[in-house]
Amino acid sequence: MFRSSVIRYLILTGICGLTLLALAACAGGDSTPLSDISLDSPVLAVDGLGAPKTVNLSYRINEPSQVSLTLEGSGNTRYLIRQNEARPPGNYTTILNGLVDLDENGLPQHRLLPNGNYRYILAVTSGNQSNSAQGQLSLSGNSNEGAPEISNLSAYPSVISPNFDALDDVTTLNWRTSRPATVTVSISGQNSFNKVLKTIKNQPAQEDQLVFDGRDLKGDPLPDGIYTYTITAADAYGQVTRRSSTLEVQGGGKPSVTVTSVDIGPEEIISGNEVTLHIKVKNTGKVPVRSQGPYSGFSYSSREVYSSIENGNYDEKAGFWRIGVDFEANNSAGAIRYPWRWGFGKEFLMPGEEAEVTGKIRIDRNEQRIVLYVGLIQEKIALRADRLKVVQVKISY
Repeated sequence: MFRSSVIRYLILTGICGLTLLALAACAGGDSTPLSDISLDSPVLAVDGLGAPKTVNLSYRINEPSQVSLTLEGSGNTRYLIRQNEARPPGNYTTILNGLVDLDENGLPQHRLLPNGNYRYILAVTSGNQSNSAQGQLSLSGNSNEGAPEISNLSAYPSVISPNFDALDDVTTLNWRTSRPATVTVSISGQNSFNKVLKTIKNQPAQEDQLVFDGRDLKGDPLPDGIYTYTITAADAYGQVTRRSSTLEVQGGGKPSVTVTSVDIGPEEIISGNEVTLHIKVKNTGKVPVRSQGPYSGFSYSSREVYSSIENGNYDEKAGFWRIGVDFEANNSAGAIRYPWRWGFGKEFLMPGEEAEVTGKIRIDRNEQRIVLYVGLIQEKIALRADRLKVVQVKISY
């Protein structure tokens, strides 16, 4: 349950001499549920000038009761501090600091009361007995210009699929604040999921944005469903504004590809001839995986790399999968790992689907041998398999 930081309670309980954080020893014998009511100052100054910044409303509960506390301002405006909260017998103190809880659009907000005169009403019910007490409280020193406002809240796109295929994997959250505040961005959803995405202290009034990658606290893609993102702005007076909206996760999941077979040959060639590889892969995950060319059958010169062919059209793209071939002497500064790469034959390999990739490399290097091996690359993410099927190819002239 949301607990106000605005009206804080010190609960001091004593039962027949057994004291829990007691203010005073238990005094039995009262015939009413409520007694010993006192307010330590009739004036509260939120700026601390000329009066205390907080006042204490103290009272005693004489038997198990339901307690309610209300502040009533001009025009019969009522602010509920607590409602029918169960309390055992004991001494209690409620600290009033000029802040109250409100509900807007189903979200709790904290607001500083305007200057003026208020009446507190403390009501206690125990069984068939009820009694109440009331008194006056004057509030001054509130010179703020209003609570921080949050507007222009949006997520684009509003539907994401965090499955590392570079298509709608992320969304951009946008908002605007009207006053300087500490801003917190969070997201929540099914199975008690809650994640604070960012906290920005002392942010000026401005438009802002944040990129959310659709991942949980462990870095895994969120399961499909509707998620609520919330922007919270807290100012220096203790006022808090919350606004929220929703986004949807659809088709999220962690991709997985397995290389099921590798063949490289021949193991002896004449310089200028080709080495051919035959590789089978299978989508062993629950989401489609995305690939790019060049596709099966493409022939590289050993002096080319994937980023230099077709006018650079096959340079790395984040999240895309390809089969690659590397060689052991490829260890110079700035060398490109797995310089020869091939796609799976089409843009998407579906869950459970297999693909066979054939690639060719024309060996025109001035060497007597070259040691080749195969890898599986999820580009700009991770090398998913390394040094599969290491083969030494002899080169004659």
